[in-house]
Amino acid sequence: MGIVSRLSRQFFAAATIACLVTALGICVWWVCVARGQGSHFEPATSGLALVAAITGVYAERRAAARERRAQALYALAGELVKNTELLDGEGFAPLDPEAPKARVYPRLVQSATDAALVSGVFSEPGHDALIALLHHWRDAVHDFNRRLDLTELRTYVGAVPPEELLAIDAAMHREGGQLDRVRSLRVRVEALLRERYGEGARSLPPSP
Repeated sequence: MGIVSRLSRQFFAAATIACLVTALGICVWWVCVARGQGSHFEPATSGLALVAAITGVYAERRAAARERRAQALYALAGELVKNTELLDGEGFAPLDPEAPKARVYPRLVQSATDAALVSGVFSEPGHDALIALLHHWRDAVHDFNRRLDLTELRTYVGAVPPEELLAIDAAMHREGGQLDRVRSLRVRVEALLRERYGEGARSLPPSP
């Protein structure tokens, strides 16, 4: 249904613009060849109608931009929910001190963030804070996932003593550590979405 809607909108926009250009050409020709004083009022009236139609096309484009922005916000909210589940799930739970073992960590997702930044849906004025925070969040997720790669490489390449496994895990879970920083940044992104884009953040769970 969404594809049909987009195609219909593009078709009508293209057809409207083609008709407007044709009508404008006819009006210019009419002004140039018409005779008599009163005859100039008709193309003038047509010109006003064209201005109104152009305004309608602009309004349609603005509505389409709002729709794309709403879709991007919905995707961002869903991605935050997914990352929250990952960060608070068993994949990042502290190791058992009595039986520590190497494990494969889940990776945070950032596809919706990348799409929102690349698509330009937030390029209009008024979204600077969100754009800056999304760039920060994307870099943090990329760095965090890369550190997980290095951690797994270290713990799986050779035999690692339990003491080292616990030390690596403690460094990850310490206050102000990697896990704490990415969780704090995720909270900032969610807070901004709730504060300025409440309708777009409707898929987020209720605040505690």
